[in-house]
Parts: sequence; structure tokens; C-alpha cells
Amino acid sequence: MTLPSTREFPARRLLGVALLALPLLSGCRDAKVENYRIAKEPDAPPPGLAAADMASTAVPGAEGPALTWTTPAHWQAKPASAMRKATYVATRPDGTTSELAVTAFPGDVGGDLANVNRWRGQLSLPPVTAEQLPALLTRLDLASGLTATLVDLAGPAAEKPQHMLGAIVPFNGATWFFKLSGPAAAVTAEKPDFLAFVRSIKAPAASAPAAPASAPSSMASTPVPGAEGPALTWTAPADWQAKPASAMRRATYLLPIPGGGTSELAITAFPGDVGGDLANVNRWRGQLGLAPLGANELPAVLVHRTTRSGLAVTVVDFANPAAATPSRMLGAIVPFNGATWFFKLTGPDDAVAAQQPAFLAFLDSVTAP
Repeated sequence: MTLPSTREFPARRLLGVALLALPLLSGCRDAKVENYRIAKEPDAPPPGLAAADMASTAVPGAEGPALTWTTPAHWQAKPASAMRKATYVATRPDGTTSELAVTAFPGDVGGDLANVNRWRGQLSLPPVTAEQLPALLTRLDLASGLTATLVDLAGPAAEKPQHMLGAIVPFNGATWFFKLSGPAAAVTAEKPDFLAFVRSIKAPAASAPAAPASAPSSMASTPVPGAEGPALTWTAPADWQAKPASAMRRATYLLPIPGGGTSELAITAFPGDVGGDLANVNRWRGQLGLAPLGANELPAVLVHRTTRSGLAVTVVDFANPAAATPSRMLGAIVPFNGATWFFKLTGPDDAVAAQQPAFLAFLDSVTAP
């Protein structure tokens, strides 16, 4: 087995020792058909749907500007949630309904293969391979230079078969997902309106203003919005400065560096496993300018422990001393309530190394409600 070079992980042994020193209990845990392709149709609303019947909609972006779109008049908007940018319920004349969920996450969330297989899993379908994937995708050019990747997934034959239409739109360093799901008959009937909706998606001309900064944090336990469910809580040291939560972050802290400057702890939570450990670890490595690992190399860089409250946590420690500005990352992955929580500390190599004990103690304070 080829292992990562020790040059990339200068403090890996320190991490293991520090973790063992914590009052943690040992534990382990480890980011949908019959398939149909959506044919590209003319860039126009379906027959009988006049422009006056469409409402333009904008929602918060993934830490940046928001996409906009136009919805059919019979789609009823529901309140946005902690994880959804928008939700619509589409009701057909016969009373059947389907639901459109709009979400946006930073990066590529594991890529098309991981995203399609996550959707397939939601329909109780087996995953496809990289070789099978292209036959299931249809690319569609949108306004403002955007491109949508379309998928059409039918669930297994059942008394009440399910169906899903999905669109994946990369924008501004994030990935937007538009997923229409429900009973097969309802989703099939809604397909022309869904395609017209996807073609209406546009990039904005300007970004929204940033939120104001908040006051420094204290040692109080901090709850944050959950991934469409209960939230984790934790205890942050008094010298960690809390910044406002954003569209994509549950919390952000700035950690002071002796002599000036800060490192940053970002906390996010996404539904599912976000592609699994390999995709998540390689995404973080890419952010440091490090090469991706193979599946056979992954176990050597993961440290599995259990917090004192019983949560499983996977910790990684990556450094890139060869970068123009040597940088380092301490990361933790915590599965909870059908979602995955990510705790990522980044900054100068020496500063992050010095903050490692505080970071590990912070992780041990993470608690489920």
C-alpha cells in the first residue's frame, strides 16, 4: 500500500497522541431506475403556460450571489429551511402533488457520480458506475452561461412507484440542486413544467450585501440550525471570535494567532454522507493543493474516535509545507441524524499546529440534543 508522505502530514503522530489523551471512548464508524433521458426541448414554456402565469424567484446563494428563476403559477412556495433554499409543491388538476426541493452546497459535493448515486439511493436503486453514468445525463445550456445536468430516475416497480427529475447547476464555486420528486404519475405529468423551470434559471448581475459581524463568543454552549432536524451543540473557548452564520455555514470562528492574525474554523452540515469519506477528504486535500488519495490510502489518514457524549468523529490532519504560504487543516467529520457535520480548521501551518489541543477539546464538547 502506498501511504501519504510524512512531509504532507508533519504532525500526524502528534494528532494520534493528542486524541488518545482526550477523555474519549474508543469507537469506530467509519459524503436512483429504469433510467430515462430528458430530451432537450425548445427554450419556451410548455403550451398553455403564459409568461404572465410565471413568478420570478430569487433565493440566498451558497455564500455568494443567488440564482434566480421563474416558477409556474400552480407551484406553491413553501418556507425555506436550514438546508433548503426553496421548496415548491406542484399540484396537478387531478389533485396529485410532487415536490421541488432547491439546495446549494459549496464545491462539487463529490461530483456527478456521487450526486446521482445519492439520488438513486433515495429511490432505493443500486448505484451506477462511472462507466454507466454518461448514459444517464443530459447537458442543457441555460441563460447567463450556466449549464444544467439533467437526470430522470424512476423508482422500482411498486404499488405506489416513485419518480425523480433532477437538475445540477454549478455556479460561483457551489453546486445548486433542483429535485422534483413524488408519485410517478405526478412527476411525469409535471415534466414539461420542470424543464421550462430549469431553462429559466439565471445568474444574477450582482452579489447580495454581506451580513454584519457579530460579537465575540463566550464559553456558552452554542446551538445552530440542524440539517433539517435537531442541531448539534458545542462549547467554544472564550478567545474564539464567532462570526455570523451564513447560507452555507452553521458557524464560523476566528482563532487568534500569537503575534497577530487568525486561523478559521468553519462548521457546515449537509444531508446524507456527501459522497463518503474519500470524496470529502479529497475535497479538503484539493483545497490545500494536495493530490487526491486512492481508496486504499484512505484508512491511513483517518483517526476514528467517539466523543464523551457518544458521537462518532473522524479526524484528519493535512499540511502542505511546499505551498507558497505553508498551510494546514484539521478536519472532523461527524454523522448525525441522517446528515454529516464538518468541522474544518485552516490557517498557517504553525498556527494550526499550536491550536490542535484546543480544537480536539472543542470536538470532544460536541453533543447531540
